[in-house]
Amino acid sequence: MKICCMIASLRMGGAERQLASLAAMLKRAGEDVEVLTYRDGDFYEDMLAEAGVPHIRVRQRGGELLLVSDIARQLKKSGCELLISYLAGTNIKACLAGSLCPGLKLIVSERNCNTSLQLHDRLRFALYRRHADKVVCNSYSQTAFIREHAPALQGRLYTIPNFTDLERFRQSSKNLDGRPFKVVTMARLDSRKNTLGLIRAAAGCPGIEFHWYGAERQDGYYRCCLKLIDALGLKERFLIHPASNNPELVYGTADAFCLPSFYEGTSNSLAEALASGLPAACSRVSDNSRYVVDGRNGFLFDAADPESISAALNKLAALGPEELTAAGRQSRAVAETAFRRDIFIERYLDLIRGPRGGTKRPG
Repeated sequence: MKICCMIASLRMGGAERQLASLAAMLKRAGEDVEVLTYRDGDFYEDMLAEAGVPHIRVRQRGGELLLVSDIARQLKKSGCELLISYLAGTNIKACLAGSLCPGLKLIVSERNCNTSLQLHDRLRFALYRRHADKVVCNSYSQTAFIREHAPALQGRLYTIPNFTDLERFRQSSKNLDGRPFKVVTMARLDSRKNTLGLIRAAAGCPGIEFHWYGAERQDGYYRCCLKLIDALGLKERFLIHPASNNPELVYGTADAFCLPSFYEGTSNSLAEALASGLPAACSRVSDNSRYVVDGRNGFLFDAADPESISAALNKLAALGPEELTAAGRQSRAVAETAFRRDIFIERYLDLIRGPRGGTKRPG
């Protein structure tokens, strides 16, 4: 079976990494697979090249409808029999392109968790009902949301959380003597990730040093963050960095991880931080509470309340060395159970080839 994995671009990002990795894993499992994109970006090009996965770019010649037509033409040209798409906008294009390709099977993947039902969600779910054979969510929360708001999709819903590299990300020993408590965030610098909220919270966390990795461009939001850091006198304690190509090294120098997002699917950076043996402070959204348990391997907070964020971070910083180490062990144990590569690819292969040893149940 010829498989095409489609996403807007291969720019740096969690969904992009997961899709490129999925294509590489499918190739190594013996599948005939290629990746199709239609926006600029090649951050994960080397990963595909190493696995021998072709990368096809559809160049946009005009409006969105013409782009959909060009995508459908490329799918027919490549002989694609199964299309796997990631992210909402790409899923919509996949549904429309699929309607022009008789016999094409379609798996769409939801990578975020809705907090409310908007008109564009209704339209997307309606397209899924007409065109998608399976709907994969990377969080149990989004699966439940779609089940409630689009019950007609019940029999096509599956949950496959993200995987992480448990060999690359490992727990390391820490020594706090004579230095500030260091908190790391790995996330794109934008309003959805709530950078401004964490900056406000940092003002209530004396003695804690913050490092945010993920400044892709110096846009208006970036400048707002720098302005607030300056206004709150946090220049020495809140540092913004470009995204790191070696996040495992960054986690290795941190004492804790913070994810203040307003919404998430299954966060790649959270999975990596837990695999690295870091206790975590996270917003109480999506599946975060499945992986971070208050008082066990971290603390949860209200993303909209800087005081709530400060309180969670101060609790982490107040833990003694033995308590931090124990919390880190709990985080590592969670990662080893929830984010295994073999489980991730096995679930996708079950969807593609059919389950081994029984009937595959949605969930």
